Amino acid sequence: MTREGLPTGQMQEETQQLLDEYNELFNWKHNDMVDFIKKYGEETFREHYEKYNQFVYDYGQEVVDEFMEDYDIENFEDMYQGQYRSGAEFAEQICQDCGYISNDMPSWIEIDWEKTWENALSYDYIEIGNGHIFNANY
Repeated sequence: MTREGLPTGQMQEETQQLLDEYNELFNWKHNDMVDFIKKYGEETFREHYEKYNQFVYDYGQEVVDEFMEDYDIENFEDMYQGQYRSGAEFAEQICQDCGYISNDMPSWIEIDWEKTWENALSYDYIEIGNGHIFNANY
């Protein structure tokens, strides 16, 4: 999805106006916005930069940028499942949320959550960055 960008003076007028507007309204750094345009293009900037910036604020730049390498930013929140210490922790949580773990199950029973993640859930979910889990079937 990487595209070569144009120097600011060669950008479309609509893009230049939006750069100025965002800088004035939100005090967003001009260089950060130009870097985004260089990486993703002017159209993506115009259509998605506000949402991108909000996601970076909420979730962190690393995970948002890594997500955008393969997915449309519009799907970020719909696909996002949360941040976990590991895929195994996510596997346990989803099994609890779905009611697969009984409250009256004896405490001596051990479940291999890592294998549950690796052999089943990792096909339907992806881990990006530092434990951020996304539904891969969106």
